[in-house]
Amino acid sequence: MTDRAIRSVVIVGGGIVGLSAALAFRRSLPNAAVTVVNIPIDPAALADRLPSSWPSIASFHALIGLEEVDLLRRGIAVHHVGTVFDDWPAGRNWVHGFGPHGKPVGAVHFDQVWLQAQQAGDARPFESYSAVDVLTRAGKFAHPSRDTNSLLGRFQYGLRLDPELYREHLREQAQSRGIGFIEASLANIEKRDDSRLAALILSSGQRVAADLFIDCSGPAGLLVREVDESFEDWPSHVADHLELEFAPPGTLSPSARVRASDSGWVAEWPLGRRTMRCVAGKHSEGIALRPGRRTRPWTGNVVAFGDAATAISPLYDFNLALVHRAIFLALELLPGPDFNPLELAELNRRWLLITDQVRDLIALMHGDRANFPESLKQRLDQYENRGRLPYQEDAILTRDDWASALIGMGNVPQNIDPMASGVPLDRATEAMNRIADELADFAERAPAYPDYLSRITRRP
Repeated sequence: MTDRAIRSVVIVGGGIVGLSAALAFRRSLPNAAVTVVNIPIDPAALADRLPSSWPSIASFHALIGLEEVDLLRRGIAVHHVGTVFDDWPAGRNWVHGFGPHGKPVGAVHFDQVWLQAQQAGDARPFESYSAVDVLTRAGKFAHPSRDTNSLLGRFQYGLRLDPELYREHLREQAQSRGIGFIEASLANIEKRDDSRLAALILSSGQRVAADLFIDCSGPAGLLVREVDESFEDWPSHVADHLELEFAPPGTLSPSARVRASDSGWVAEWPLGRRTMRCVAGKHSEGIALRPGRRTRPWTGNVVAFGDAATAISPLYDFNLALVHRAIFLALELLPGPDFNPLELAELNRRWLLITDQVRDLIALMHGDRANFPESLKQRLDQYENRGRLPYQEDAILTRDDWASALIGMGNVPQNIDPMASGVPLDRATEAMNRIADELADFAERAPAYPDYLSRITRRP
């Protein structure tokens, strides 16, 4: 029988992305040697520098053996339920949270029931039916109920992580699990005759060979560009430069906040011990944005994660979520050391489907309809015409995510899905009022977030 196991993995990049990959591959390939070449972190590698994650971080931390309460107690993490958008678009204030609005009625989605009631003048604002929204506006938080049939058990949350503290913690975990580290910069790259990589030549003169090379070097893609130069540029929309800075801690909130400005937008992410701030706009200072993706992030024996694979605006906090999704996808479809092109083609195909959704949602946020990707135009046409959203393979966004963003941006359907007409309006209105009242009562009773965090992190 042929040995199809990968025996050695070398990761270039010792930031959050590289360390995340090292821990995941170490756990999933226990018989493989995993080594991190700790080159300097590229300031433009946003996935290494930004704090917010989506709910998928719980699954990723379970994979690599990290516990949420430990991160909270160490001051590394706080809870993250979504983002408040102020004056976006002009004059609108809405919340994009990790959870649904209301409950469906059989096969009829809640936004359709709400739209029917709204047209009849019997609906409260859409945000009234979201647990995340009412908690966010009240500055409150509580873990979801264990009753998944309840609205209080159907919302989710991610984490906001202090980037420097989180990176230090990941490195400690990596060192304790036998992952090797080499402190050096990259001097040269040896290729094989088949264009795969053979070894890295480091500034120390050391030659490092491996079966699999993982590129976590940031936007430059120091390894992946050696085997494939394909890159698809995306429009930069309003902002082409970012400035990241830290400020003293303010009021600790379970949500981030993004405010539209004359030249772009400003984001604030409250952390445990400080606040991270991002100023984005059209100017020549700070981090230059070149949004886009590698169309073949896994080529030969090289796979790219983070900004080396997909560089995106931090507007929607997707940066770290995409890293986790890419690592899960790579492990799900992990090829043998022959790196069969058919296996790699399937991984790259699915990665394009995932990043299409991210590209489209960020484009929607900027409202430049003339420059929307065709897939977004089709999605928007279907929703505005009949309130329908097409099925998406490898969905990183739920239907509720899309409906929340579309309605938040003012894209309300002109016509209702015919199935919604089968829901009696009086019964629907009565049920919707109960939902809104229940959520309002929940927010009233829930503790202020700083108090809740203090309580759950108190050691026994």
